[in-house]
Amino acid sequence: MRQFLGSITRRERRFAAAGTLITLLVLVPVVAVADPGLVPGTPAQSATEQAVGAERGDSCRDTLPADTPDYVVCRWLTPPQDAAAVAAFWGADGGANLEQAQPLPAQYMRCNRKTDLSTSTACKGGTTYCRQLPSGWYQCTDETNSKVTYERYVNGKKQVQSTPPPSATPSPSTTTSSTMWPTSSPTPSSPDTASTPLPTPTLSNETETLPPDGNPSDAGTPTTDVTTPSSSVPTMTAEPTASTTPTAPEPGNGAADRDFIATAKKAHLRIWLESDLANDYLAGDTAFTSALQQLVTDAKRTDVTGVKFADNLAYTGFSTEQQVIRFLNRATQALRAALPGKRLAIGVVVPELGCGNSQPCITALRKRAPLVTKQHVNRYLKAAGVDRVEVAGGLFGRTYRQYQVTDPKTGKPTSITPALATRAQWMSIKALEWDTLAQIGIREYGLAHTADTSPWTTAQATAQIEARIGTAIGLGASTITLWGHKATADGQTYRLLNAGLGDNPMWSALTGQGLRGRLAVVINPTSTERGAADIVHYAEGVSEIFILT
Repeated sequence: MRQFLGSITRRERRFAAAGTLITLLVLVPVVAVADPGLVPGTPAQSATEQAVGAERGDSCRDTLPADTPDYVVCRWLTPPQDAAAVAAFWGADGGANLEQAQPLPAQYMRCNRKTDLSTSTACKGGTTYCRQLPSGWYQCTDETNSKVTYERYVNGKKQVQSTPPPSATPSPSTTTSSTMWPTSSPTPSSPDTASTPLPTPTLSNETETLPPDGNPSDAGTPTTDVTTPSSSVPTMTAEPTASTTPTAPEPGNGAADRDFIATAKKAHLRIWLESDLANDYLAGDTAFTSALQQLVTDAKRTDVTGVKFADNLAYTGFSTEQQVIRFLNRATQALRAALPGKRLAIGVVVPELGCGNSQPCITALRKRAPLVTKQHVNRYLKAAGVDRVEVAGGLFGRTYRQYQVTDPKTGKPTSITPALATRAQWMSIKALEWDTLAQIGIREYGLAHTADTSPWTTAQATAQIEARIGTAIGLGASTITLWGHKATADGQTYRLLNAGLGDNPMWSALTGQGLRGRLAVVINPTSTERGAADIVHYAEGVSEIFILT
């Protein structure tokens, strides 16, 4: 450095000193405030990172990997900017807000003194363990001194006593829950004062039957109620009667089935073959073996994903639970052995799940179909060992409307609407943990109509889709299979599209939801608009097809 300075003139040294000073005073601060990591040629980003905010239009889809399939749907449960506040709310005061939120679980722990569990991992003053008794009361034991108290909530107010309560079931005015939804407890929820029927229904159709391939006897034709023309949700005013047995599909033609399978494969649909083997099983070994072999022969094609071998299981035909389980065991063992690698599915109908906590509704529907209570179906699913279960939805709307429950939004008594029935159904399915046994989806009957054209406007169709499909998906339904493509019941023809494969507001609204990966449709090759060409039209909105054989 000394040699360098000695080799330049005094004037050059002055220029060098001035240049160094300018660099320190001007250029260094500019570099300091530059956006770190800025790539030349790209727009500068703010130095302050902004949190994801749903109110700005940020989507949870933006947080998924770039290669996420289109059928993966996400919605904010809680906007990210509110998540910390929500966690703090429920963790404050030793979880007091959780305890006040009804219904309570069958067992729970609480802190003896107010503790902010969002900031502390230990309860102040120790803990109290509470478990629910058959009477609805909770027996609570203070784990610091073993003191036992008995507690319950009545009309939102807490009652505490030191003596054991009566063992009898609480009266309707003293239920343990102020909401309408059933818990996973095998004991039916006690009705509250809002559960009285309007009026007491006359169940003249207790012998109502559902056909083996999913034709509804209570699905209904959607029409706008003339008394409330401004309503965005039309009233089901013309429903099939239960006095006649709906027409079951004719046996499929082998060549036609192959044509439909080939068309579905070309349309890149996942293909299921569906044949209800229950009636064949009840008819005897010869009929069952023949039907089973035919299904196996059809399903051995490499482009077939799986087979659905029972629909509306045990709603009719069977006489005991053991008989149903024997059928399931025999069918699944035979199909597993003959079709290795193929998926197996069944369909179930559980009418009481749509009742919420309306005990009169639950009692009436259990009487109508005693072998498909939630306890029975729970045992069927555990015995079946199948990969997929479709739970019927959109049925029994006429019956549900005869009963009242408490609206969770307004707190007032209201008739059980399709939205309330769907919500109750899927909250029960969640509580029963059926999704741990198989992939659980819905077979929806309530979107079909009996006219040549759909009577719904775009607003009405959107409301129905949100009430039925949106509610089910939001509460855990993995797939939605649409029934009603030129299907027959009670001498009427049901359609999803308009006659001649014409689009309508319902179909446009449904396909506009971006749910193609979750949607499926049921098609009977013997009842179509234009043969296998029907599949090509549906392929625009669904990713799976169930072909009746």
